[in-house]
Amino acid sequence: MNTHAQLLAAFVSPALATAGVAAVAAPILIHLLARRRFKRIRWAAMDFLIDAERRNRRRVRLEELILLALRCLAVLFVGLMVARPFLSAGGVASAWGGSRRTERILVLDDSFSMGHESADGTSFSRAKSAVRRLVESFRRDTPDDAVTILRMSSPTSPVVAGAYLDPERVEAALARVEALSPSQQSIELGDVFKGLAEVLSRDAGTVSVAVYVISDFQRRDWAPRESSSGTATDPGAPGLTAPLRAWAGKDRGLRVLLINVGQADAANLAVVGLDLQGGQPVAGTTASVRAIVANFSRRPAENLQLSVEVGLRPSRRAGTKTLPSLGEFQQASVDVEAEFLRAGDESVRVEIPRDALPIDNVRYAAVDVVSAIRVLIVNGEPSADEYEDEVALLRTALRPEGEVFSGQEVVVVDEAGLETANLSGYHAVILANVYRVSAPAVEALERFVRAGGGLMVFLGDQVDAQSYNAEMFREGEGLLPVELGETIRPTEPSRLVIADRLHPALRALGGADDPLGIGQIAFFGRVGIAHPTAGSARVVARFGDADEHPAIVERAFGAGRVLLIATSADKEWNAWPDHPTYLPIMTELLRHISRGGGGEVDRWVGSRIEFPLDPALFESDVIVRAPGYPNEPEATATAVPAEDGTGLQIRWEHAGSAGVYQFALRRRDGGETIRLAAVNVDPTESDLTMAADEVLGRTMGGVPFEYVRGLDQLAGAAGEARTELWTPLLLAAMAALMAEQSLAWWWGRKR
Repeated sequence: MNTHAQLLAAFVSPALATAGVAAVAAPILIHLLARRRFKRIRWAAMDFLIDAERRNRRRVRLEELILLALRCLAVLFVGLMVARPFLSAGGVASAWGGSRRTERILVLDDSFSMGHESADGTSFSRAKSAVRRLVESFRRDTPDDAVTILRMSSPTSPVVAGAYLDPERVEAALARVEALSPSQQSIELGDVFKGLAEVLSRDAGTVSVAVYVISDFQRRDWAPRESSSGTATDPGAPGLTAPLRAWAGKDRGLRVLLINVGQADAANLAVVGLDLQGGQPVAGTTASVRAIVANFSRRPAENLQLSVEVGLRPSRRAGTKTLPSLGEFQQASVDVEAEFLRAGDESVRVEIPRDALPIDNVRYAAVDVVSAIRVLIVNGEPSADEYEDEVALLRTALRPEGEVFSGQEVVVVDEAGLETANLSGYHAVILANVYRVSAPAVEALERFVRAGGGLMVFLGDQVDAQSYNAEMFREGEGLLPVELGETIRPTEPSRLVIADRLHPALRALGGADDPLGIGQIAFFGRVGIAHPTAGSARVVARFGDADEHPAIVERAFGAGRVLLIATSADKEWNAWPDHPTYLPIMTELLRHISRGGGGEVDRWVGSRIEFPLDPALFESDVIVRAPGYPNEPEATATAVPAEDGTGLQIRWEHAGSAGVYQFALRRRDGGETIRLAAVNVDPTESDLTMAADEVLGRTMGGVPFEYVRGLDQLAGAAGEARTELWTPLLLAAMAALMAEQSLAWWWGRKR
């Protein structure tokens, strides 16, 4: 760089600096033009005055030159102030023989919200433009500094690491940035700061750092939010930025510049939830697919069409539904019927029309469709007489005779058969008036329900309530949702009242006006059960007596569900088996609690996919097909020992995109089984609302920072490491003008 270029590089506006220097000539020209020309006339009386003037001429001329210099300095200072000269830290250090190196780290937000489209492109395209402008500014102003570029989705793996700004390296760095695209992940700000501190610690010689965070600054990431317990959590808690503060606290310089490239009041519609209603789906039957649609916008959405597709390529349209209106920042549930034609893992895809952020307009689910729900009924009072048998009517309701298959396969055993049964082969277990359940059987049932199985417990005159409370309730730690009391035989028959009309198994059967006559069923015997006090237990139905005693209570236990029914399964204590609602309610309750009925756990992009693998049935090597298959090649995974020491487990760490992943399992008999796993984008990332300015100070937790909005502010932002001199120049110009006026007044009085 030549001398002139170095001089101009010291001004934000070099042209104005040149004009300011040229303007210094103005006072000189005015001074010269103001000098008056006199015609000399000799006059004897003036000789005395001329002699006196000759003696004072040198003093007056010196005073005029001083005033002229002050006027020129004032004009020069004003011109330089407008041109905004600056001193770079590197330049000052170099002048004193020090190091000019400043590490400049650009942290690029590549979460999926950065894909939001607007008139001037996506937020991510504006972020890349910001990177380009910053790097060009660094190359121009501080070419000896090193630049590192990080992505928030992988903060410890730089896109560009410590590149010096010669032309070749700059072009290579910008080419890498230009090739980037938003990930499908959400970010955790604590992980970003921790990764940034790790990158800074890799070079012990780094003592001066300027960090540029380029993001849309979503409230989801930068503002306090509620935890699952309902208490407020603040991402600006002291521990969040502790890694950065710890690094900067060792006599190091750290400044952070936050650059907002998001769009204010950005609107977005998203499918934020997807679940199957009614429990375990069975091949050849229909199931209700419930999608939750959210409107993250300050204006309502009208006539929003939702479509459901079942199956991988080629998929089939299962149904559509129109949502007439969805208010601003509101959510709505939409139920669509879908039919599953075959047994095995099946995929479900729900979609709404494309908007400015299309990636969250689609949601996926993987469903385990079975050929039949396998039910083990434990008969506590078997009898050769069908009318005296405890479970004869229940078995007929679940698996009626005839050509039409009900979808349930029923196996009945006595109490001894429960001890030897392999529960892993069933979706649900029903205990019907069983006297006692042994400790080994209770342990087996607990393992079964924790793994996702369902347990339904009918009470009766043979039940030993004290044993149940000791073995199965255990002060709220066991399977039963509530404690059992004494047997109750009311003088007047009790009536059933649906307490939870939104319950998946009962909402279609118990309307407000009781169209099916459930309230007409007579119950003349029951075991008193306590009201739930806490936890996950809830009353599904109650008796219509004064104390509103619970009739059906449900609770979650591990991944499964338990239903406790206070009366018997037969007609000994009630007339329910004679009522037309007995069959559909028993079927819906069974499907609701059956293994798999709760749906799979939500998996977000970037999380691990894992599931158990039975080594007796399958080989340990698995073929993995990502959502982009067949355009994306297959991969392989190998099963590893499960963490609990039981069997093998498949773990897949590379779920980098939303969709349905296929795992091809090779059976030992030579066949192949396909397991599916659905991965979705994190729905909390769909809310594009920006964090308020005052929140960012709390979030940064004491780390010094500046905050700018938009690319137009980057001219000043790029020079955050330089010291501008316009303020002292303004003061100097004011001082020069005040000194000129004061001296002119003072010297004028003496003349």
